[in-house]
Amino acid sequence: MTLKKLFFWIVSTLLVGAILSIVLGYLIGAITGTNFGAFTQILLTGLTFAAVAELGFFSYLVFNWLGKGFFRSQKLFVGVQIVLILILLINLIYLNTSKFAGASLFAHLAIPLLIVVVSMGVAWWKSAKGVRQAFVPTLFFMIAGTTLEAIPSINSKAGEVPIPFVIFTVLILLVCNGYQILQLSWLVTRSPKEK
Repeated sequence: MTLKKLFFWIVSTLLVGAILSIVLGYLIGAITGTNFGAFTQILLTGLTFAAVAELGFFSYLVFNWLGKGFFRSQKLFVGVQIVLILILLINLIYLNTSKFAGASLFAHLAIPLLIVVVSMGVAWWKSAKGVRQAFVPTLFFMIAGTTLEAIPSINSKAGEVPIPFVIFTVLILLVCNGYQILQLSWLVTRSPKEK
């Protein structure tokens, strides 16, 4: 990866988060009647979540590198990732059911279902682009990364967070994470000039 690609990755992810936050802020606000704040507040929120997504992606890359070194068998590492995905989803469902105690069952499952559906779509798309063995690692990053990055919004110490705010946060993180993982093969591929 060159500095030019690194700079492109950082800036483009921030732009994706900023633009998406503005669109989602006004769209979810119009649908639910929720006020996400002034334009600059929504913009800064999107930039913050995009930066969190970048840090989560970098952490995943380090985890993946360490995991491949620790588990010599690729199948064993994939199995560990599947187990971790299941543990995270169970915890996420439990966290949602305990946090939104007065809401319906659909409200409990909306966030985990959203994360799983989008993650499956991104993992399928990544494996369909020619990187077949990347399905489980992509699924792991999308579910684990998004869940861990969204925990401050889901489990706020200030009390119950309204569901539109949680959906706003999770959607920004999902899109930024999906954008980053789909760009990964382009970022690490060397062009003929670099060789």
